[in-house]
Amino acid sequence: MRRWGTAHYLALAGALVVVVLLMFLPRTPGAAPVGEQQGAVPDDLQRRLDEAVALVNGQEPMQGIMQLRQLAEEHPERPEVHWHLGLFSLQSGQMDKAAARFRKVVELDTAGTLPEAWSLLGQSYASMDSIQPAIDALTRYRQLTPDPEARKATDQALEVLRNKSEAQEHALR
Repeated sequence: MRRWGTAHYLALAGALVVVVLLMFLPRTPGAAPVGEQQGAVPDDLQRRLDEAVALVNGQEPMQGIMQLRQLAEEHPERPEVHWHLGLFSLQSGQMDKAAARFRKVVELDTAGTLPEAWSLLGQSYASMDSIQPAIDALTRYRQLTPDPEARKATDQALEVLRNKSEAQEHALR
């Protein structure tokens, strides 16, 4: 029977931090007051997004995913669509797809209305053991978020990831 080493404990701590961060993050993009919305989601698109999300969370998840994919094809420029697809990819454990979706969200979100996408991108990378991209994404999230509690949790996650990176570098020597 093998004993757990420091790297195993660091990986376990990193996974725990990711889970805690996921619990504290909002599940939908934050809505700015109507006067402040730049590129606000059209009512029809929002209605269709809400319907698809309800299907995914309800009795017909595959139908909801198909509707979200269709919306992504029809509105490839809308970060909100990719946001929801990214969340569902995370929930289903498809971290590579989640990372791709959240990369798309941060690329499209030029107004910076979805800073949480950077955090979820970092968490996706961390789950795939892509430590440096995870650190980069979480560092960007830390710069963008106004929430002091989120910054504190992000600092803890960054510390775990940096320790994991150092442990990996040490193991390679």
